[in-house]
This record gives sequence, C-alpha cells and structure tokens, in this order.
Amino acid sequence: MRSTLILAAVVLTALWSFPAPAEEDAAIEALARRAAVQYENVPRKVLAFYYPWYGNAGVPGGSGRWSHWQGVDEKERQIASSTHYPELGPYDSHDPKTIEKHAEWSKQAGLDGWIVSWWGSGDFTDRAMGRILDACRNAGLEVTVYYETVRGDKTPENAAREIVDLLTAYAKHPAWLRLDGKPVVFIYGRAVGELGLSGWLSAIDQVNRQYEGGAVLLGDQMSRAAARVFDGIHTYNTVGSLAGRDVHGVKTWCEETFPEWVALAARRRRISTLTLIPGYDDTKIRKPGIAAARFEGESYRAQWEAAIAALPDWVLITSFNEWHEGSEIEPSAEFGHKYLELTAEFAARFKKAPARPPAERPKPKAPLTEKQQAALGKLRGAGVGLLPGADLDLLLWLLEQGVQPRSLSPAGTAGLDEAAARQMPILVYAGDETLEHGTERPGEVLDGLRRYLQGGGLLVCLPTGPMPMYYDRDRNVVDGARRIGLPLAVGGPRGGWERPPQGKTLKIVRAAGYLENLPAEFPFPDQDPRWRPL
Repeated sequence: MRSTLILAAVVLTALWSFPAPAEEDAAIEALARRAAVQYENVPRKVLAFYYPWYGNAGVPGGSGRWSHWQGVDEKERQIASSTHYPELGPYDSHDPKTIEKHAEWSKQAGLDGWIVSWWGSGDFTDRAMGRILDACRNAGLEVTVYYETVRGDKTPENAAREIVDLLTAYAKHPAWLRLDGKPVVFIYGRAVGELGLSGWLSAIDQVNRQYEGGAVLLGDQMSRAAARVFDGIHTYNTVGSLAGRDVHGVKTWCEETFPEWVALAARRRRISTLTLIPGYDDTKIRKPGIAAARFEGESYRAQWEAAIAALPDWVLITSFNEWHEGSEIEPSAEFGHKYLELTAEFAARFKKAPARPPAERPKPKAPLTEKQQAALGKLRGAGVGLLPGADLDLLLWLLEQGVQPRSLSPAGTAGLDEAAARQMPILVYAGDETLEHGTERPGEVLDGLRRYLQGGGLLVCLPTGPMPMYYDRDRNVVDGARRIGLPLAVGGPRGGWERPPQGKTLKIVRAAGYLENLPAEFPFPDQDPRWRPL
C-alpha cells in the first residue's frame, strides 16, 4: 500500500494549540461561534487598573489587618514596599472613606471606571468589591475586575466556573461595566498563560453558555490569535518596551506601535485598547527590577498624544494605585495631583476626537491560477483531519478556503486505521514538538498513524517547532516522526547546534528550484536559534 509524508521546511510561528475535547470537533464549533462575534461603534472609555489589596490595622472601618504595606515610616513619609508615598498615607482598601476619595479623584481625572484586581472569591481583594461598587455607583464610575489567576486546577472548566460565580455575585450591580448589555471582565496575562488560548476558547464558550446573556472578555495578549478568541485584547504594561527610552524614543515607539495594536483588534471587529503608563519603577521590591522614567510627565504626554492619534475604543491606564511598581497616577508626596490633572486633560481630548475610520480588511491576494484553483477544489472535496495541537492560523486558513476539517483527539488518532485513510485521505500535523497523546500512551497514537499511512493516507507536516512529535507531554523524547517513517533525525555527520556560534549572523538560503514561493534568502528565526540538520 502507498504511504505518503510531506514535510514543510518552513517553521511557522506557534500561536495557539487545540485542546483535546471530549467531542472531537468542539474546538472548531467554538471558534465558529467566536468568529460570529463583532463589535461596532464601541463607546470610548478611559479605565484605570485599581488595586484593593492594601490593609492598615489602625484604620477604623477598614480590614483590621496590615496588607501589602511593609516598612512604614509615616513620620519620614517612607514605605519600604512602595516606590512613592501616597498623599493619603498607608491607607486601607476596605475603608469606605478611602474608596470614596479614590472615586472622587478618578471622576475628576476623567476616568470612566476601574479594572479592579481580583484574586478569587473570599480573597482580600474580593471582600472590598461591595464597597467599591457602591462608591463607584455614587461617583458615576463603572467597575469591572482583572481576573488575575485561575485558582486550583488550571482547567477551562475551573476558570469558567469562577467567572460565572463572580458575575453572579456582582455583575447585576448598576456600577458594573457592560457593553451591549453584557458584563465585561479583563483577563490578566498570567491567567491567559495558565490555560493557553485553546483553554480560553473553551472557557469563554462555557461562560457564554452558563451565564445568561453571556459576557465580554478581554485577554492580555496582543496577537491575531488572541483577537480571534477574546472579545477584545489589551496589554497590562508596556514598561518592557519603554524602559531605557528618552521622551523622543517613547514617542517614536508609541507612534509606530499603537496604530498596529488598534488595527489588530479592529480588523477582526474586536474591542481595541491601548495601555499608558505614567512611569514605572519596581526596583525597591525586585532585584534588579526595571524602570521607565516619568520625565516630569513628558513620557505620559507622549503616550497620550499617540493614543489619541491611533483612536482605540478604550484607553487603559496602568495604574491608579499600584504603589509597589511606581506606576500610580493617584496623588503622592512626590508628584502631588500632577498625573490626575494630565489624565483629565487628555481624557477629555480623547473623548472629543473624531470617529476612527473603519479598519481596512486585509488586501485580497492575487487571483489563484487554474492549477491552484483545481487543487483547492480537490482539497474542499476531500476529508481533512487535524491532529491534536494544530495551529489556529492553519485552521482559519482552511475555513476561509471553504474546507471544513475534523479536529482529532488523541484517542481519535490512536483509533485510526486503513478505513480512516479512505474516509479522511488527508491528515495535517501543525503542532510544535510535542506528540499530543492525552490519556493514551504515545506508542498507541503512533500505531494509529502507522495504520493510517499503511492504508494510503497522506500526512502533511507543517510543524511549528523544529522536530514534529519529538517529545511526549512530559517532555520525554519519543522521536515519533522517525518512528512513523518521516526521514528525520537530529545530528549526524552534518552536526548542528542548540545555540548558534557566537558573533555569527544567520540566514536561510533557498536552494534553486525548491519552494519557489519563498524569498531567495531570509533571516534565520531568532525565536528558536537551534539548528538540527535532518
């Protein structure tokens, strides 16, 4: 019997991987539901990240305990765990008077609401939520939360349950931030990483089925894949890009980056956001830490100017009161009310700016040749399966071409046989270096692939890592590609390296007559500098 294997020599960027769903096509169905979500004419807002984790045992009506403030010297106006000293001193986040003052200042600064750091039901931050919601309602502000981490097992089911419980407890409050009638929740990058985009695709689907009317979730990741999974995208902090730059450098970076970030969301009809920082300095609490200078407010001004030019739906400010990292706009002994006043000035300009022109859709590519059209027609008529771990962009490309693939689970892969090769003549591996085997043994999955190939099936390998099927889920070497017949082996007489030679600039040169749609030469991928000759 004929068996065919194709290896794509181009390493793709790994953006997203499928889960192993109980129903094999659940991921495709969930993605189709996500694709139907679109946001138009989103009301402009300015929101600030807000931290209710501070406690002072001496404050009447507060939490009754110390929290987060360390090394407090009120006489010298110094706090060891804080970059600057609050005008209100070491306050208590549960104190109604403090919350009311914060809400009053925020309203004066032109803020529309807070994104409140939230660490789970019953946590110190959670116990402040009722008072925060009431104070913000009285001040005319809106409130949502920053979902910081998935507590317990890092599963989509656990995350969905926590978010549904959160919304059930608080989202009916009149101060809760809503869009199109749905409550809004922001998801921090830590939590995004705990599940991955595949997990969040499932979690969002569960939230929208379990919470009446659904919810709006914005993920902390600026990527095309995240824009397809979440309702909107954001980043919490830009210090990694702004540290070490002077004001001109800040201005240049923002002018180049902000329009790209807005377009990233807008082209997919998602909620676009830009995050601004007045400055940042965590060197008192972390070693060596990182800092981005304030330049007497000029950095903040430059960021605001670029944001107004880029016209996102929402501007986010990091932060109102993250004192440990020195990113606060809340009044301090060092800066007074300077950053509240700057925020008020620019927030008013942002809200009066003209409407953003509709985002341009990606430009159409050159028409297909007759040969390409014929090949695409055959592909549409064939049964195509995606092995576990497939890249999101590949799935979307197939769907855009009118191909409805089947997403296989590890168990489904282990069950492949010669009959499957007739029903589904094309299988695509578009994962990284991990052989996704779920509860099956790696050998059982490889046996299924061997039976499929012996039945005449075609396996197309488009790996997002150098060596397809090289590891099992525990990072043990299984060398699956070689075991099913792919002519891949690491090393040999050609050598290779895990780290490139020092001082060398690497590039890939295409051999004449091969892969002619690629450039004649292009840079070696800097994200993964390994070279493993095959």
